[in-house]
Amino acid sequence: MENKASDEELEVFFHLLERGLLDEPITAYMNARADGNAAMPDVAHQEAGGEAAAVPGREDQARIHRISPPTHREGALRISLRKRWWAAAALAGLLLAAGAVYFMQGSKKPPPLAQQPVTPRQDIAPGGDHAVLTLADGSTITLDSAGNGSLSTQGGTTIYKHAGGKLAYQAGGTSQVVQYNTLSTPRGGKYQVLLPDGTSVVLNAASSLRFPTAFTGSGREVELNGEAYFEVAGNAAAPFRVKVRPAAGSGPERMIEVLGTSFNIMAYEDEPVMKTTLVSGAVRVTGEGVPALLRPGQQAVISNSGAGGVRVENAALDEALAWTRNEFQFSNTNIYSIMRQISRWYNVDVSYEDSLHVFLNGNIRKNVPASQVFKMLELTGEVRFRTENGRVTVSSVKRP
Repeated sequence: MENKASDEELEVFFHLLERGLLDEPITAYMNARADGNAAMPDVAHQEAGGEAAAVPGREDQARIHRISPPTHREGALRISLRKRWWAAAALAGLLLAAGAVYFMQGSKKPPPLAQQPVTPRQDIAPGGDHAVLTLADGSTITLDSAGNGSLSTQGGTTIYKHAGGKLAYQAGGTSQVVQYNTLSTPRGGKYQVLLPDGTSVVLNAASSLRFPTAFTGSGREVELNGEAYFEVAGNAAAPFRVKVRPAAGSGPERMIEVLGTSFNIMAYEDEPVMKTTLVSGAVRVTGEGVPALLRPGQQAVISNSGAGGVRVENAALDEALAWTRNEFQFSNTNIYSIMRQISRWYNVDVSYEDSLHVFLNGNIRKNVPASQVFKMLELTGEVRFRTENGRVTVSSVKRP
């Protein structure tokens, strides 16, 4: 429940669960949580013959309260703790397996588990470190299969691939010829690049970053499509700028200008808005209308329809940056937005059988198969998933 279990610990957990040794402690834990006391017995220690040790649950409770839905509105989900052992065991088992902090149960009771249809699933592996690098001459390097070490030289800059999905540009020599490279991630991919000035950029799935192999002159400019997290190397004499092309026909280019700062830009064309979230430093966001200057903890929102100018609001930093921690995090998020994230990370197409008015809160690790994510979402009792040939169909739960 503290989101700290290793793979080995999860294996032990499932071993105990299958043997039925967790039924009583999980029931006690859920009952204690409902009564305001969330201490959990040390079951593995107890099985080995030792005395049960209580694990304080105060921090865990605080995290659960922190992600409670903000206000009631149509479709918002509320927590509903049920004390039946089968619900507790299924819920706790799946939460821990997926590394979730919690998911809110629906305000309407889901059908009893025994009555829910079981549909065989074709499992889908999660995304990983996948990307293609396009060099200045148009040639490409598939980074998945490229060996570590030096990959190429562009002008006076050498390109290195490091383990763990990292690319680095090391400036050297005196060449002033500006060449441009493009790093592109597919659906189901992410990658990190260290630019020649020392700026670090992490690209999310289905994204691309175009950048020069050497920064010359009085400015540093890159171009982004999709989503990326930036940690910009400070250089007051050469401001760093990120150019974002808008969705087709939706107004002028957007520009984010920074000095030394860390921030996230989410600018997918299939999303209704572009969001720039500032973690530290200061950025100026320019779109249509008056530019907006952000302070840490703020977010600039621009409609992809091209209307409304730049709107500044307080940011939910944990949610905006969850993908950089290899997590999904939802805060009263509608199912369509959730499925767009899942589609990009698991490289699946999504269709809908119903018009859905479902909003969810929760936190799931992204390194699990898609089936575990779908099981988590189905625990709300609001939605069902069917996977066939790489396509996921979402439908609402039909109630009597």
